[in-house]
Amino acid sequence: MAIFNFYLFNRDGTCVLYREWRREKKAVMSMEQELKLMYGMLLSLRSFALKLSTAAGIQQVNSFETSQYKLNYLETPTGLKMVLNTDPNATGIPELMRSIYQAYVDAFKSTRHFDTLNITLRKQ
Repeated sequence: MAIFNFYLFNRDGTCVLYREWRREKKAVMSMEQELKLMYGMLLSLRSFALKLSTAAGIQQVNSFETSQYKLNYLETPTGLKMVLNTDPNATGIPELMRSIYQAYVDAFKSTRHFDTLNITLRKQ
């Protein structure tokens, strides 16, 4: 299983964390442009799912897949948006993303003044 990269956006659309592990193709845009493009795509996917739904209620996009990667997506009740790009054959990703979210919640609870916590955008 290969994990390519991870994005964590807050409810305002700011990327508070980015990690990269494996990227064969060099990005053709700046990191700022990539983050805006990713967040915009998430909003578009949500809107697309809602408008094409044949059932009432909230529609959740969990993933979409190409021949080269699978974009796994989790939106939390608090508005966090997590993206984990993996190879298409990766398994157990929804559980992994829920575990990451739980670790985030635990860290949030332990830092009572999260608004003052300085989380920097890092590329590794």
